Amino acid sequence: MYCIESLFDIWKDNGSPMGYSIQELSEENAEAWDEFNNRCPEGTFFHNIKWKKALENALNVDPTYWIISRGRKIVGIVPSKNRTLMFLKGLETLPHSEFNSILLDDNFNPQDLHEILTLFASKYSFLFLNTNKQEFLDYIEYDHYLSDNVGNMVLNLQQKPPETIWKNFPAKNGQRKFIRRFDEKGFKIHETREQEDMKTFHRYYAENLIRINTDVLPLTFFQKLPEIFSANEMRVTLLSKENTYAGGLLTFMHPASKTAYFQYLSLNRNLPNTYHPTYFLFWEGLNWAWDNGYEKISFGRQKMDLKNPRFRIKADFGAEYRPIYSQIVLFSKTTSLLYRIKKLRTRRNSMPL
Repeated sequence: MYCIESLFDIWKDNGSPMGYSIQELSEENAEAWDEFNNRCPEGTFFHNIKWKKALENALNVDPTYWIISRGRKIVGIVPSKNRTLMFLKGLETLPHSEFNSILLDDNFNPQDLHEILTLFASKYSFLFLNTNKQEFLDYIEYDHYLSDNVGNMVLNLQQKPPETIWKNFPAKNGQRKFIRRFDEKGFKIHETREQEDMKTFHRYYAENLIRINTDVLPLTFFQKLPEIFSANEMRVTLLSKENTYAGGLLTFMHPASKTAYFQYLSLNRNLPNTYHPTYFLFWEGLNWAWDNGYEKISFGRQKMDLKNPRFRIKADFGAEYRPIYSQIVLFSKTTSLLYRIKKLRTRRNSMPL
């Protein structure tokens, strides 16, 4: 990812470029971190300091954030956390975060990536690196391997406003019918930040994720979110009719990038199969985002799998798959050898007898 940053002159008086340096996030430079993220065209909600606090306070994650500078100029930020593989100390990408890539200045030269990685190599044995720029992989001179194969599903509302999305729904596939049914049956959307509503939201969120065999975040996390994020940063909607709960959607907002993130979905799987609350919740959410000046919708991470119903629903709304190039970078021959041995053992243990 790239971003624009032009606060300081990066040239010495003699005209020669200054070298790169890295420093950990501190109280003194936290404001500069957020300013950098908010100026970035590719900056995200998940790179801001408040999200770091949410991970620390609600999920007991211990993040390690790094700032990359050239002279006095910030040219990149790296959200991460410490990780140990065997006896080796390294950095992995930020957990529970849909966007956790390195952010770099628009003018950053990809050929300088090795110099940046060398700075981390002086402190760590390995680094998990996410980027949305495939060309960066050509400038990793250390041994590196694919660590994950996923992408983000993103809708550009400027290219596909709600009216266009509605027209593009194939008549025979029933998406319009799925959306209209809730209005016809008297279901209503209401926004909430109440603790009792968060309990209801979490109950059906958990049941849904357990059903699809995915990790569930604890109730305490959801209860603390309204304490951390304002109404301009987080929106929770519940879809219900009297005592019948159909579903809910928790959306994060990043006004600086005009992006809304459909982050957590809560579904009552016991509804008759003629009801599809995901369609109504997404439709209401993207119309709200459009009316409030947001230009992009993130539907979250997803493997490229056209057979997966969750992928197909997001694609129905016009979301496009944007690959994340995920690598584990190994900074020494010893680290590389130990990693290959570990991978070989894992592969052998997973082979059928």
